[in-house]
Amino acid sequence: MNDRTAAARWRWLRQHIKTLHNSEQEAEDKGTTWRFAGLVMAAIPALTAATYLLGMAYHYGYTLAFNLDYAEFSPPADYLLAFGLLSTLNMLKPWMWPVLGSIFTIFSVTITLLICPRWRIHLTWLWQSSMFYRWLIKRAKKIGRYPAPFLFRTLVWLGNNYNKFAFLFLAVLLPIWLALAFFLRGASEAQSQTTRLEQGKWPLTEAHSQSPLLGDEPHIRIACNGSHCAYRLKGGDTLILRFDQIEQTRYQPEKAASK
Repeated sequence: MNDRTAAARWRWLRQHIKTLHNSEQEAEDKGTTWRFAGLVMAAIPALTAATYLLGMAYHYGYTLAFNLDYAEFSPPADYLLAFGLLSTLNMLKPWMWPVLGSIFTIFSVTITLLICPRWRIHLTWLWQSSMFYRWLIKRAKKIGRYPAPFLFRTLVWLGNNYNKFAFLFLAVLLPIWLALAFFLRGASEAQSQTTRLEQGKWPLTEAHSQSPLLGDEPHIRIACNGSHCAYRLKGGDTLILRFDQIEQTRYQPEKAASK
């Protein structure tokens, strides 16, 4: 590093420190933590309702594909909550490692810059002495000299209504879009099971009930309520039986099914 660069950096550092000393420190907002805690507590019921909606949409699409009334074969609420949560986490699994990697990288860089002031000052110097930073400053000054009233009012309007649009999207549109996606997933799963049953590829490890009305043919045990169970038979029929009409329901393990 030559003397000219060192002198320029020293002047920049003195001006930077002087600016920091002259700037007024912002008063610490003591209510930030409590406001954040209030937002989290207020969001818990909304997240619970959204999770229940996702599980209900999946089973509604699944039972509707078999021409069943969801109101007659609706699962319990705790099952729908657990199913909606696990399905959402499984859907987000492909993005889990990139998100965690980005968070870890940002956290590592932040800690490194906090404990290494020399690196922090060096990066700040490189940024403020770059051509791109100077170009941004020139553009900002030029925009300040030639203001655009309509664009300025538009940006102010967007800033004032940003929270409203964000709340509308997160609280209404996003759960509805995910519920529609889960509804289609349920209908697709029912169609996939029906195709495997009709092609003779239905696995023996699935629930197999014994009843004179079912016979020995493979079938899909769709859902049960407090008194009945619904079955999809090969050929397209959906049969609803009372519990006293079913002798037993067996889940055959994989080793026994492969023999």
